[in-house]
Formats: sequence, structure tokens, C-alpha cells
Amino acid sequence: MLPRQKYPNTTELTNHWTELAVPKARYRNKMHYIRLLRGPKLDASNLKRPLISILLTITTDLGDSFLYPDEPVDLAISVENPTGQSVILEADRPPRWTAGMRCLDVKVSIKPHLKKDDVTCTIRIHPTTQTPPLGVLKGSDMLPWRVARGSPASEGLIMPVSVEMAKGICSPVAVRTLRLDSRSRSQPRDQMDIDLEEDIGESIARHIWDAGVVTASFFGDACSTKEGIYDTLPMREDGFNILELGSGVGILGITLAQVIERAVVHGHTSTKATVLLTDLPEAEERARSNISRAKAAFSHINPSGSTVALQYEDLDWDEGKHGQFGTFASARPWDLVVLSDCTYNVDSLPALVGTLSALHTANLKHDGVERGAKTFAILATKPRHSSEQALFGLLTSDDWQYNVLKSITLPKLGEEDEAVYIYLLKKG
Repeated sequence: MLPRQKYPNTTELTNHWTELAVPKARYRNKMHYIRLLRGPKLDASNLKRPLISILLTITTDLGDSFLYPDEPVDLAISVENPTGQSVILEADRPPRWTAGMRCLDVKVSIKPHLKKDDVTCTIRIHPTTQTPPLGVLKGSDMLPWRVARGSPASEGLIMPVSVEMAKGICSPVAVRTLRLDSRSRSQPRDQMDIDLEEDIGESIARHIWDAGVVTASFFGDACSTKEGIYDTLPMREDGFNILELGSGVGILGITLAQVIERAVVHGHTSTKATVLLTDLPEAEERARSNISRAKAAFSHINPSGSTVALQYEDLDWDEGKHGQFGTFASARPWDLVVLSDCTYNVDSLPALVGTLSALHTANLKHDGVERGAKTFAILATKPRHSSEQALFGLLTSDDWQYNVLKSITLPKLGEEDEAVYIYLLKKG
């Protein structure tokens, strides 16, 4: 919560959503994801030819359509033990995904005479066209201004996936890794890997979605310099508080936490920050696991001790719209609220806008907050259907202003380009 206006004045775009209307055929996801339909299984019954069986699909974030490429997509599967040694035998040809497929059952031969207890490894699955590091999606590939013309990323993106196996038993979660880079290629120390656990299976509730990935990549790029972080975020030197609504696995909040930690290490800011992820109770387990992963990453970013407090708390918008917040959400005013991929379910939009307004009201009640101070929110969304335009009517009715901070257009394999829109919302 700021006593002054950090962001520049811009024209309110009340009719912006209507102006963006495009034919229904374009309301499709720009990126595809390799998704495990079940945990990989080890069959060591034949010691001369032990196998790992992997059942996967390549689908959109909502799982509502499958990759239908113009040309077949070859996949690479690596299986490495904790020392980085490969435990598989070279295949005659890579597994291939072709148009019309809904799933792919892959059998990976591993070295003979390995017993179940001998197989502790990391399995990574990615397109063969991916450049190192393998099993990682580069955030720069999500940003048109960072993608070289003619590179594989300029034609469309497929996000890799990884999974751990311990003594022949697969982990119940998969891992997505997003690598954030500095704008300066001469500063490799600015690279950060954001590791996020997802559920294995067909559920989409505890997965990353497109707008979250794109916006995390945008934050990582824009906030990699001192000027960038202050231009992008309403930072204060005496503390900075961020609350994420509908966090899911936590991609936006965790990215911002690591970005701020990096900025502190490089002397771009001295701000201590609090980042609070909130969602329904079913998201808690995965969000807390990813917070633990992020805190481990903090120790590498800042060995002298983290300056960012990263927390989780349940928050149901049906309660939030009435100002009913938990201990953490009530503890302080919030300088910035962030949310992504939260507009798809139009039935929840009134509760979402009500919660945003209730947070603004709660902010004004905190000591030290000036009367009439503004509340800022950053909302990232990708148009999926026209009914989502109801959000902007609700925001206007509740005295929120909204402007487009950034629109990011990226290609999709075999389909038309589309965009993720990052909005600034403000009230007060």
C-alpha cells in the first residue's frame, strides 16, 4: 500500500476487452506442456533388460486440446543418477509425437542388471530441439523481444517436465523448471531457476498455466536491473509487501520473491519484503512444497541470509469479499496484489473483485497508511472466451481503474499467435 502514486497516469481502458475481441478460433493456448499421465514405472523383472515405462501427453495448460504439429516432434528422455551419470541405453530412435496423438507410451531401456533399489535418478523429458540446460524452459524464450528470429522458440514452445525416482519408486509430483536470465548476457550469476512441483495426472488444478509462466518470465527480465525493478514494481525502501491471490502452485509470488532477493544481493534495493501466497485449501500442500524449494534457492542467491519472508495462507474469495482474512493477510497493508490465470471461471469473478476491494478497505485501516492511498494490483490473463469481459465491468462498478502494462504475443506450434495481457489495477 503506497501513500503516493508510483505508476504513471494512463488512460483508463474501459472498452479495451471488447476491442481485443477476435474470432473464437484464436482463443487457444500459445504453449504446450509435456504432462505425465501417471508416474513412470520401473520393471526390473528381466535383469538383462530392465525398463522404465512412461505414459505422457503433450497438451495445453487446461488439457482441452492436444498438440497437433505440422511436423512430428521428437522427444529426448534422459535418466541420470545423483552423480549425473546416465543409466539408460541409447535408443535406436527418439520417441515421436505426431498429429492426432492423445498419449504416448514410451519404454526406456536402462543398463542391465540394475535392481529396483539401484535406481535412484532424475528423469527429464523435453523436445530434441531444446538447447541446454535440458529439462528447463528459458524465460527469455517466452518474450518476443528476447527471441532470435528463426530459433525453435520463435515457432512455438513445449515446456519440459522432470520427475524423481528413488529406489525404483516414482515421486508423486512432477517438476517444472523456469530459468530466468538477466538482461545482461555478461552476468551469468543472474540466472535463477524457479522449480515448481505439479501433480502428476490429468488434473489441472495444481499445475502452472500460461499467463503465470509468461508473467513470471516478464518479471524476471524486467526486474533484473535497478532501474527495471523500480519501474516495474511499486518498491519502498522501508519494506515491500506482496499478496498473491489464487496462487495455485505459486509461480508469481515465488518468482517475485526470488527476483527481490536477487535485487538485494546486487545492491539494486535494500528493501525487506514479505510475499504471501493465498488460495483454497486444496492448493496448500503443493504451494508449501514449492515455498520450501524456493527457500532452499534463497540460500544460494543470498548465502548471508534471506531478506524475503515467503509464506502461505488459505484464502477463500467467498470469505475474502466480506473482509474475512487470515492472520497473515490481516497483519499488514499490501503494496501490491498479484494474480494470474484467475478469470477463466466467470462464476468466481464477483467474489474475486469483492476480495480485491476488501483488501483495499483493509489496507486503509492500518496505521501509517494515508487517507486516500491507492491499492495496486497486477493481473495477468489470457483471453479464452468472451464471457471473461464481465471482469472489467465488475471492476469499473467497484471503482477500480485498469490499464494494460504489457501485452506479450508468442507463437504456437501449428496455430495462430495469441497474447497474454498484464493489467495494472488501481483503486483509491
